[in-house]
Amino acid sequence: MCKNKNIKRVLVPVQFDKASKKLLRYACQLASTLGAELLLLHNTKTKDLTLTQQSSFIHQLRTFGECIFSEGLKSGAVPVPYECVVKPGCLSNCVAGVVFDYKVDLVLMETCVLHQEEEENDPDNAAAIMEVVSCPVMVMPCTTTFKKIENLVFATDFTDQDDHVLNQIGSFADQAGARLTLVQTYSKSERQQLSNYKAAMRAVEERLTSKNVRLRLLEEEDTLEGISDFAEQSAADMLILATQDNYLLQRLFSSNYIKTAAYHTRYPILTFRQQKKKPCSGLCANCVNKKAVQQQDILNTLAFADTVRR
Repeated sequence: MCKNKNIKRVLVPVQFDKASKKLLRYACQLASTLGAELLLLHNTKTKDLTLTQQSSFIHQLRTFGECIFSEGLKSGAVPVPYECVVKPGCLSNCVAGVVFDYKVDLVLMETCVLHQEEEENDPDNAAAIMEVVSCPVMVMPCTTTFKKIENLVFATDFTDQDDHVLNQIGSFADQAGARLTLVQTYSKSERQQLSNYKAAMRAVEERLTSKNVRLRLLEEEDTLEGISDFAEQSAADMLILATQDNYLLQRLFSSNYIKTAAYHTRYPILTFRQQKKKPCSGLCANCVNKKAVQQQDILNTLAFADTVRR
């Protein structure tokens, strides 16, 4: 597998609240593990921002960060380098520009299933931000504390694999010093396709050069339930997804999983954007639109053929 550049800069949205303190503690340990630096971004949620106000907020942001990062220094950890940025308006309005201007490789955000209904109406929630940035987004459940990254599970489809995304994920695993398991689920009705899935899996395996990689096929009627159970049983420290929109992320953190305390409500999820060739099983917005376009193309072709015959 060809190597992509390592993650060098992680963007962390900060709002000076309790949730931001926890997110920064996690970000500090993650950056230390990856050998990366942090970019702290605060949005004032005001229309305008004067130079005086910007200077004041940057000072406040730096003080807030120093307070959190000094906790790690007490245990002898190496200081994590960081920068501070303050922007007016909402995160969703500026994050794409900040990611581009500051060459951000990863956005780290927090989410909570207990407040899912509130987050669905928030333009700055993790699922919404995933739609507007080009880089991967890591989502940290509000109940999560940092755990050494040793075991990663990548939920994928061996027959619909983007080499660039595969390289990115492989590079992340290498950078974190973690084992990577690629797993694809299939339903009982897809058993006749099993030989094709195995052939595709072998083809992916040939493109992987790391010795610390495993590949699995798993029969499961519900993809998310199956992946979550597999990640739990294999003691995964993080779940990785490669999707073309935020449908799976929204479902993973829906209120359906509050009582079950499913794996993905307690461990971070790393999401990559990937254009899919095949429609997903969840009938997400992209797939519904794609199907509608395909059906319209068929109707247009038939109408044209009918016109020619006349």
